[in-house]
Amino acid sequence: MLSMIRQLLDNWIVRAFFVVLIGVFVFWGVSSVVMGIGASDAIATVGGQPIKIEAVNADYQRTLNAYATRNSGREPSKGERRLFADQALGSAIDRAAMQLEARRMGVVAPPSAIRQQVFAIPAFHGPDGKFDKATFNAVLANHSLTPAAFMAEIASGLKSSQIIDALTAGVNAPAPLVDQIFAYAAQERTVQFATLPLADATPPPAPAETVLRRYWRDHPERFSTPALRVADVVVLSPALIARGETVTQAEIAAQYQQEKAKFAQAPKRTVEIVTAEDAKSAAELAKTWKSGADWAAVQKAAAAASATAVVMTDAKPSDLPSAALAKAVFAATPDEVSAPVKGSLGIYVFRVTKAVAGGDKPLSAVTDQIRAEIQLRKARNVVDNTLSHLQDALAGSTALGKLPASLHLAQAQVSVDRQGMTVDGKPAGIPGPAALRQAIVKAIFDTAPGNTPQAVSGPGDSYYAIAVHRIIKPALKPYDKVKADVLADWTGAQVERQEEVAAAKLLTAVKGGKSLAAAASAAGLTVTTAAPMTRAKPAKGVPPQLAQVAFSLKKGEPTMVQTQAGFVVGVVTDIAEPKPGSNEAFRQRISESLGQSMQNDVLQTYAAALRQRDHVKINTKLLNQISN
Repeated sequence: MLSMIRQLLDNWIVRAFFVVLIGVFVFWGVSSVVMGIGASDAIATVGGQPIKIEAVNADYQRTLNAYATRNSGREPSKGERRLFADQALGSAIDRAAMQLEARRMGVVAPPSAIRQQVFAIPAFHGPDGKFDKATFNAVLANHSLTPAAFMAEIASGLKSSQIIDALTAGVNAPAPLVDQIFAYAAQERTVQFATLPLADATPPPAPAETVLRRYWRDHPERFSTPALRVADVVVLSPALIARGETVTQAEIAAQYQQEKAKFAQAPKRTVEIVTAEDAKSAAELAKTWKSGADWAAVQKAAAAASATAVVMTDAKPSDLPSAALAKAVFAATPDEVSAPVKGSLGIYVFRVTKAVAGGDKPLSAVTDQIRAEIQLRKARNVVDNTLSHLQDALAGSTALGKLPASLHLAQAQVSVDRQGMTVDGKPAGIPGPAALRQAIVKAIFDTAPGNTPQAVSGPGDSYYAIAVHRIIKPALKPYDKVKADVLADWTGAQVERQEEVAAAKLLTAVKGGKSLAAAASAAGLTVTTAAPMTRAKPAKGVPPQLAQVAFSLKKGEPTMVQTQAGFVVGVVTDIAEPKPGSNEAFRQRISESLGQSMQNDVLQTYAAALRQRDHVKINTKLLNQISN
């Protein structure tokens, strides 16, 4: 395409056309041609009202900082950056649409309500547990927010919450639906099962040579070399270029000052947590724990009470499963057992065993991280500036092996299978990170030999081009080289077959009227009776394959399943339907979860209707500027 344009430019008529086209863009502005919004800093309009790019970019930058904190400073990919930009713009559009709706409806946020909400935010409290203005200003500055902008957000949020509360006030899960789901989820089943492990089976003696050779010929897929493809590969990747980029200490210091908030270390807690299904169980577990029981004893007591007990190491507030739990954990005194805390998944009791305070990391601790970030950013610029030259070279039919060194390419010729391995079972020498190598291998096997190489975008803001030369078909390995593998494979197949036959006989006996215990005893097998289980909580020791099937069987109906270890024959011995009021806490969680889901559906429908009514327009050029 580029070569054709250059040829056309030799024609004076075409030159005149391009002069006119350029004049149109200069006169009206590119953004007007693309979208019709006009040259402005409005990234979108909602009901004719502009959304400034600065507001969306600030939200986008906060998301980037949070991402870097969660991922040890790693920068997001181009696709992730675009997703974050879309999310930031979407939030801004929804806020703007809701503000317009509040204005139409005359909804207001009284100053007293704004103050009350701000004063109640724990992050703004001083050492005395009360609102502290200096802390308030410091927290806002740390998150790149001004007091005026934050108070405006609070006011907007209060107005929106009034509308949202009115919309969702009557949206609750119907009791019949809750009862039906509760009956499904809380139903308990008891199973008995007998296991036939492959490891316990007696292997047959080695067969005659003719049997092994026939097995070798009949199963070529197991004893053949893999299908291979021979290809040239070139890679233009920031991850590979970054290593050679020079970064000065001044650049590192400047970025540290510019993004100091990103290097704030979040507070962390190592905490032992017990989650009970109801308040009574939680109170009893807390009493046991406070009486001096160690963690092992607490775990045992939790299991007996159908509660869960877990340890979370170096957890941040966002890692904890409930906002109420997170607040309580980070306010707790270490080594003290808490009072029960109600959360979204149950009633929690916990003990903090280690507390790490938050704070800013010094420059010396993050120098290597910042250097790597700057190197990667510079490398991305190199890729952006080089891509058009690579495309030009490929359009000119330059062979991959003859592309100039100035294109910053990593090159390789490989003979590779679908798993990215050579014929010897070693990783092929494809350059780049793992995700990029996987994408290149897939492309090699999706491309016909003799293709025209093109620059293709890949993971990590990378680009690659491939030229597939030929296909090497699978070939049966010589018998003498794989004889030991053939014998092992044949033996395994015979053992699996004999155990399958034994399991089928046992199943047939039970279907014929024998109890599983009697049939298993006659076969020299032991029967295990598991504890009652629900769909959400399989009984300990029950193979997952059997637990999955058990809830589709009738009482007394046997089944046979295969596991990695062998075969299992099981039967459902009891089905217990939940009694009304037997687990009201669980039923209430189902009701709340369904109700929240229905409320979310109402709000999503409402937001979509507002966007449609307010004729939302998006300036895609400015949106691209943010993520790029």
